[in-house]
Amino acid sequence: MRLVLLAAALPCAASLKPPRSRLQHTWAPQDLTRDNAGFAPIPDDDYIKQYQANPSLWPVEFFVIVYRRIRGSAEVLVRRSANGTSKYGVGSGVPATRWVLSSQDAPAGYMKPEPRLSFDASNFPEFGADESWAYDKVDIREDAFAYGDHELESFAGEVRDSLCAQLAARSGNNEWEQSTLSVVKSVLDKPSSLAAIQGTLRMSGVFTWQATGARYVEPANAAELAGTVRIYTMFPQMPAPMPDPSAAPEAVRAEIASRAVRMANSGRNPHADRHGRVYTHISTPNVSNTIHGVYLTLDATGLDAIPPALDLFGTKEIEREWVSLQDLDVTTGADPKPAFISGCIVRRLVAEGVIDVR
Repeated sequence: MRLVLLAAALPCAASLKPPRSRLQHTWAPQDLTRDNAGFAPIPDDDYIKQYQANPSLWPVEFFVIVYRRIRGSAEVLVRRSANGTSKYGVGSGVPATRWVLSSQDAPAGYMKPEPRLSFDASNFPEFGADESWAYDKVDIREDAFAYGDHELESFAGEVRDSLCAQLAARSGNNEWEQSTLSVVKSVLDKPSSLAAIQGTLRMSGVFTWQATGARYVEPANAAELAGTVRIYTMFPQMPAPMPDPSAAPEAVRAEIASRAVRMANSGRNPHADRHGRVYTHISTPNVSNTIHGVYLTLDATGLDAIPPALDLFGTKEIEREWVSLQDLDVTTGADPKPAFISGCIVRRLVAEGVIDVR
């Protein structure tokens, strides 16, 4: 495994509003606490600096990205985006730890640890409401996915063990990398991380059973899958101001639909914040979308069928499709955010050769 968490290569500018074309399609793993020349300095109370000061604040999520080589390129197994921020999404993300509103109970399969860990919405730069609200941290439960697929559960344990071994042998090149490794290691050290890994394997759909009695893909080589791991920090373009939690779903959808026009009218850069930190994706007002993402990549070349995605607890199947890298705007040079939530990540995986397009 090669941990890649370097500062983004950002252009210098004479003002705090650099030309958008210079940033439009540029993203590389970045230190989100480092000041960038030509941009406003990051204040000491910035929420990511607060995360770094107390690493237990960081949300961490596991993903499986499935692809197949075809005609000198590749296709990725995706689903239609559920939240309307992009056309497609991976559909396999399972948080090991994340935020929920303090006024809400922990969702099914999760729990609020004791003592509770809370964080106020006013810490987020997009906050602009007259009244604030709080979030509580929730962790996945060890028994979140006790549904009886013992073979897949065993495979998830082997993947976890392989990830723990790989990360134990790594050290970051700087404080940001070291902190990121430490956060992910601490999550993997918890027995409940097995549930998060098992969940993302299940949600990928590729390990489910076909009508023929065989799985789409056999859970065979855990070390090989773990060897593809990359850790990237997702930094989302959020609505500004963030809508109140009581906002109706229609209002949230209307905000997403109108955001691009409103940003253009206001002069807000759609690709980076005022500190020069480049957005990886477009987001709803979900503060858990600033995450350390742990990405596993599965080469399913030769799989002609289309496995369905599964929801987190396997209660329903969701249609998926194979979509080319070109149609996902991963290889076209276009901004991938409107096409694919994970477009920046997949573009990076292609550049590093993790997704083999030869």
